[in-house]
Amino acid sequence: MDTITIANLRCSAHIGCEETERVNAQTLFVTATVALDTRDAARTDDLEQTVNYSQLSKKLMRICEESTCRLLETLAQHLADACLAAASRISSATIEIQKPAGVKHADYASIRITRNVD
Repeated sequence: MDTITIANLRCSAHIGCEETERVNAQTLFVTATVALDTRDAARTDDLEQTVNYSQLSKKLMRICEESTCRLLETLAQHLADACLAAASRISSATIEIQKPAGVKHADYASIRITRNVD
C-alpha cells in the first residue's frame, strides 16, 4: 500500500483539560498519513485518482481551529475520521499530534493513532 503524508502541519486549537490551557489557542503540529493505492493516479496523472493533500491539509487545520476538544485523543479521532472521509481510495489514516506546551521540561507531548476503514 502506498502512503501520502502531510508532515508537521502547524495548527491552532483551544485544547486542554485545564481552563487556563483553553484561554488562548495553542500551536499543535499534526502529521497525517493516509494509505491508498496510487497506481491509477500515476498511470493517468489525474489528481482525482488520488488525495488532494492541499485540500486535506486545509480541512485538518479547520477542524483544529474549530475544535472544542479537551483531549488530544478526541481531536486525533476527529482528524482521522476526516482523512478517511477525504477519498474513497483511502484504506487507513495515521494521525500524530504534537503539543509543544503539553509537558513542562519536555519538547512536546504527543499521541499517534491509526484508524482503518471498517
